[in-house]
Amino acid sequence: MGQVTGTDSRAFFINNRHSIVNLQFGEFDCYIVRKINMNIISGNPYRLLGVYSNSPIKDRIANANKMKAYLKVGKSVSFPLDLLNLIPAPVRLVENMEHTNGSINLPQDQLKYALFWFIKVTSIDEIAMGYLQKGETEKAKELFGKKETFSSLINLGVLSLIQNDQVTAVQTITKVIHNDDYRVAFVEEVCGSTYQLPEDDLARLFINELLVEAPIQNLMQLFFKYGTSEEDNSYLKDKAIAEPIAIISAEIAKAKNVKNDDFNAQYRAGFSLKNNTKEPLDIIRSLLKKSDMQYQMIADNLAKQILQCGINYYNNTDEDEYVKIDIAYDLQSYAYSIAIGKLTKDRCKENIEILDKKRKELAPIAVKEYDKFIKAELLKYQALPSLIKHAIDLIKKCVPYLMSIKEELGSTDSYYLRLSTLIVNAALYNVIEEFNSVNNQNLQFELLIDRERIIRKVKAVFQEAWVAILYMDKLDMEKDFEINRYSQNRASLKEQVLGLGISTYQAIQLDMNSELQMFKKCKDFSSCQKYLSVFPNGKFVVEIGAKMEEYDFNACVTTQSCSAFRKKYPNSKLPISQKWEDCFYHTCKTAEDYQRYLNAYPKGRYISSAKNKMEEISFGCCKTIDDYKIYLQKYPAGKYKDEARKNVADEVYWKNCITSDTRSEYRNYLAQFPNGRHRTEAQQKIDGVDWSNILSWGFIIAVIIILTIVLSNN
Repeated sequence: MGQVTGTDSRAFFINNRHSIVNLQFGEFDCYIVRKINMNIISGNPYRLLGVYSNSPIKDRIANANKMKAYLKVGKSVSFPLDLLNLIPAPVRLVENMEHTNGSINLPQDQLKYALFWFIKVTSIDEIAMGYLQKGETEKAKELFGKKETFSSLINLGVLSLIQNDQVTAVQTITKVIHNDDYRVAFVEEVCGSTYQLPEDDLARLFINELLVEAPIQNLMQLFFKYGTSEEDNSYLKDKAIAEPIAIISAEIAKAKNVKNDDFNAQYRAGFSLKNNTKEPLDIIRSLLKKSDMQYQMIADNLAKQILQCGINYYNNTDEDEYVKIDIAYDLQSYAYSIAIGKLTKDRCKENIEILDKKRKELAPIAVKEYDKFIKAELLKYQALPSLIKHAIDLIKKCVPYLMSIKEELGSTDSYYLRLSTLIVNAALYNVIEEFNSVNNQNLQFELLIDRERIIRKVKAVFQEAWVAILYMDKLDMEKDFEINRYSQNRASLKEQVLGLGISTYQAIQLDMNSELQMFKKCKDFSSCQKYLSVFPNGKFVVEIGAKMEEYDFNACVTTQSCSAFRKKYPNSKLPISQKWEDCFYHTCKTAEDYQRYLNAYPKGRYISSAKNKMEEISFGCCKTIDDYKIYLQKYPAGKYKDEARKNVADEVYWKNCITSDTRSEYRNYLAQFPNGRHRTEAQQKIDGVDWSNILSWGFIIAVIIILTIVLSNN
């Protein structure tokens, strides 16, 4: 394990920062020991080689060769210093032996690992280590504490780390480091008399290795309370703030690289800067006082960049004013909260006050869409010529939206009255401008040239001006404006209008309905169209669309209208297919029509009715015996089968009657078919003269007369 680099330290800080805020010492102690047992102690090169930190090099080489020999043939190897009763078994592999030996070649590395492993210098050390190897830990600890030497302090510190006693570990090991005699003896014992290492360097070896294992804030608490050197505390403090300062500086640099006119990027940069620097700034604040110049510089630089992100976002975004004010306010108020220096704080405050003012000028959120429409109309209005007709149009267009605001906020609401007054003031301006344009100093001269035309022109303008006043009368106004401006101009105009003989009692029509009222009156298609013409983006557009769709649906009476409906509403959920079938069926008139229906809807809802209609039409078309026979062939069990058969019999019998042509046959026909198809003809035959008999007797009498005359002449 090497010394912690800046990058490693920062990465460690980031990965662990969420776990260091609320830990108590007990939790911290357990955390460190668990990590140390697994790394710097359990995997210590001296332990893997089975030697003390001050063992001769020949012992290390001998043990290394022994391990290689055993491991190559698959045998495990162990040493007395494995201390398996205290530490988990070490992992020894052939391929790792070179690395293990190499990791303690340099004096500085030897010292680093020696701070975390046992050393044997005195006889007490030897006896105590014997106890440890037998598992008699308390006896070993007692011996280490009997006589203070640098070696007993190191050994007691290592044992304390193993036993989760970080307090003792820090106290004993830092005592060796910061006691000149102990330190020199320790360095000489491990590295030889020719090597020297300054106090601070040795302390940093120890601290840096602990930083690999534990969060820096926890180490600071431990060293500040139980350490033996202010220099250690300062070093830890510098390390602690170096990491969050680096994070904050990197985040600021990242935000500065964003294009100023890219509002989306500025938005993301501002909030990333705010969120990613909160914890680092909290850490710095906990270590440095707010009055500390270093903290002030860091906090102010951060505040200024967050503030600038908010400004750049606001100035370049085209988002809704409500949204962009809220977003910019969030960033700028946070910047103000962390700023320390007066200049930075004042700049933040100034921007917050600007946003507050803009926010107060905004319409209440509930009416913002109505307000947006009215202000857009006022902007268009300002670009038009100052004519009275435009003033009237402005009022007509704005009133439904203004009434919606009134309904939402109330008639006494200051914002509503201010907006209504704004509309009246704009309209009044045009009235005054056009009124004055005809009633100017050239009027007398123009009257001399063309009196009648000029009088007609003046009357028309005065008439229109008064109509505009009547429209304005219907709107609410702020009292001050109404008394000091509107009423005075109205009175002056009325006097001049009356002077021209124009009546001031005129009726005007102005729809004063709000959006909600207009929506409630949508009872047919045309009223829905009116709503959409006034509120094309209104809050009830979806409901109106559904109503119009329903009205169109109900108006479908032919298949053509159903087809048009389907094209107009391709995604309609209304039962247009069913409606289409209804229309198809109810427009059928002939048997062919009904047959087409059956072909189109083989499983339709009107199959039975269509078939009955076809049978009825088929029967109704029967005129002859053949017609009825065809009907019976087609509908042998039909509704009219009995009547058809009777009609066939009727026709057959009637034909016989015609053939015989006797009263008796006709009487028989009526007896059999009292309501027959030919009953009238039969009755006429019975009641009429028998011309055949009359003609027969007439012929006989004529012959007799002729014979009588012939005989008489003879």
